[in-house]
Amino acid sequence: MATQFLGEFEVPVDDKGRIFLPADLRRNLDPEADDTLVVVRGLDGCLAAHPKNQWSQIAERMLRLPQTEQKVRLYYRAMLSQATEVRLDRQGRASIPRKLLERAHIEDRMIVIGALDRLEFWQPDAWKQYLQQAEATLEEVAETLDL
Repeated sequence: MATQFLGEFEVPVDDKGRIFLPADLRRNLDPEADDTLVVVRGLDGCLAAHPKNQWSQIAERMLRLPQTEQKVRLYYRAMLSQATEVRLDRQGRASIPRKLLERAHIEDRMIVIGALDRLEFWQPDAWKQYLQQAEATLEEVAETLDL
């Protein structure tokens, strides 16, 4: 079974950009990921953190995209230029580069959400606002999904 991250957690971010990944999330990290996440610019203003082994699969799919298309090059450059691998220590801490945290406006606290195959890192107010906007259309969207 593939990795399944679930839940919402508020965690501190120290002055050096170190975060603590809660045990509930670490437990679901596939051993093949080698305690390593690839953190990239996410969509909707967050950061996305993919287990290293799953990132390899994403990278393979990306390499199949036509490099001659401008939108592909734009996506590559925007997403990958600030991507980084971060390794969790034994206590579940990892250092996220400041430039990535700043991109998502994350300062001293962040919300970590499980999004099935990845984690998302959100600035707390941005997450709250996103949820409020989603609430207005959630049922309407659910009706269009075949789940």
